[in-house]
Amino acid sequence: MIKNEKKSPIFKAEELNKLLDKEEVKVFDVRGIWGSNPSSLYEEYEKEHIKGAAFLDWRKEFLEQNKDPNIAQICSKDEAKESFKNLGINKEDTVILYDDYFNMFAGRVWWAMKYWGFENVYVLDGGLKYWKEQNLPISKEIPATSIGSFEPSCKEELRISLENVIKEKDSSCLFDARGVANYNGKEEDSRSGHIPGAINTAFNTVLDKETGLFLEKEELNSLFETITPKEYKNKIIVSCGSGYASTVVMLALESLDIKSTLFDESFAIWKEDINREVEQSY
Repeated sequence: MIKNEKKSPIFKAEELNKLLDKEEVKVFDVRGIWGSNPSSLYEEYEKEHIKGAAFLDWRKEFLEQNKDPNIAQICSKDEAKESFKNLGINKEDTVILYDDYFNMFAGRVWWAMKYWGFENVYVLDGGLKYWKEQNLPISKEIPATSIGSFEPSCKEELRISLENVIKEKDSSCLFDARGVANYNGKEEDSRSGHIPGAINTAFNTVLDKETGLFLEKEELNSLFETITPKEYKNKIIVSCGSGYASTVVMLALESLDIKSTLFDESFAIWKEDINREVEQSY
């Protein structure tokens, strides 16, 4: 098992490059597309990927099936066990995830693995884009996958239900990681906007615009200290549209050793009930 010395969930490209030949290091390509037709990008993976990386379909692994990804929740324990098995993940392994979409898909799988008890999982800083810019090893070879033996166990503190968000949102710091336009809402759509009291913390504000790397710790500290009410700094809920962008903010918080919990249902479920108030700020 390889441990990240800084205890950060964010793994540096240069560090991973030194570990590519380690049998216990499992790298997964989690590339995908969000939007009206959410999809995984296996075809792009086949063309090129980080040397030794296997493909992980974000729509199939660790996600509730037979539902639109926009509203699908975390999978069951049995389904999680099947995902760990199919991906060849064992207790002693180190897992590094990457994508090419602001860490949203990698972040979501990172959170899901943590939720189901797998601790030694990280997200590659800068994703595939930064890796290629550094001229680090790329391959077309598809590695063989063995059968994994990891036994999941639920870490309930990493997820908060809709019922408990309703109860606790006024005594917590609720971050909304969507872009400002979605957070603000639209005048012509009365069910657009955000959960009342939510603080906009757009996912891209924790990333460097040029490199895609996470901001340095000093910058992240400054950002969160500015927007986090002091009385709620130890009780943080992260949300977004469907539980993906929020994991990018969760990663940034975790890199500062700040714990948070994910509102997996997020705004997509919140807005469904017309009796639940929606706030707009356009």
